[in-house]
Amino acid sequence: MLEEVQVAEENNFDCVWTTEHHFTDGGYMPSQTSALAAMAAVTDEIDIGTNIALGPQYKQPVRLAEDLAVIDNISEGRVRFGVGNGYRVEEFEGFDVPLDQRALRLENLIEILRKAWSEGEIEHDAHPALECGYGCFSFEEINVTPKPHQEDGPPIIIGGFAPPAIERAGRMGDGFTIGSLVGFEEAKGAVDLYWDSVDEADKNPDEQELVVWNFAFLTDGGDAEGIVEDGWQHTLDQYGEWYHNAGMIEEPDELHAGFNEVAMYYDDPDRMIEEIERYQEHFSDDFHFVFQAAQPCDDSEELKRSMELFGQEVIPSFN
Repeated sequence: MLEEVQVAEENNFDCVWTTEHHFTDGGYMPSQTSALAAMAAVTDEIDIGTNIALGPQYKQPVRLAEDLAVIDNISEGRVRFGVGNGYRVEEFEGFDVPLDQRALRLENLIEILRKAWSEGEIEHDAHPALECGYGCFSFEEINVTPKPHQEDGPPIIIGGFAPPAIERAGRMGDGFTIGSLVGFEEAKGAVDLYWDSVDEADKNPDEQELVVWNFAFLTDGGDAEGIVEDGWQHTLDQYGEWYHNAGMIEEPDELHAGFNEVAMYYDDPDRMIEEIERYQEHFSDDFHFVFQAAQPCDDSEELKRSMELFGQEVIPSFN
């Protein structure tokens, strides 16, 4: 991971992102703050972010605020905090967090982060359902230090697919992140709802960041789909099981066809450029496109080569 983030920095990328899952194989990062701190220490300019952190599972929001503030100082203001509800039943059970409190816990987390990164002493009265006996959601007259390097703290970018989650991003966030694997029309509808929610909150859309992500891999004349085949099948099966267990789909393989249709595995940089231009037509010229190239079972050298090609042959066409 640390070698790969350095490859990204050397090849025109604006930001690198980690994704969080627990109690599973596949190389997911369970400790977001540790990963961000390590990446900040081996880079100089590239932004570092989470896409996404599982907000409701952070039982000590003030400690999280402290960790992110320290990392923001280590990186001299390069942190972005992407956060969402989460949905995997196993993770909520493993951390003893009630699944039905997801939205409540996420909103309290965001409120506490904002307060903790402001000047002076703060206090917070949590919803009665969140009283945990250790003062983790309710507190009086504490001053969280150090303050982040960025004024008001790292941008908080909120993810989600359901309308309440999208509206929350417009109301509480500094941006919105969504995967295009749900399909272009569905993603476009979510983005439209987000911008409507930004307007309803009377916020400046120019100060909001839209993040759209997809799985992508690039080769220079090789068989891109063949290279990622084993890892991609593992990913499809994994997400199918997770979505099924969460009650989001009826059968575990129900999402496979849709994911296969939109995943971007190409052996030609020009093809990748054309597809990203299609994203611009749907989502405007000004958005943050994130591609997830890492797959379980993938060879790191292949991944680095994909990143080099993307950075040298694709990114210059857009900035």
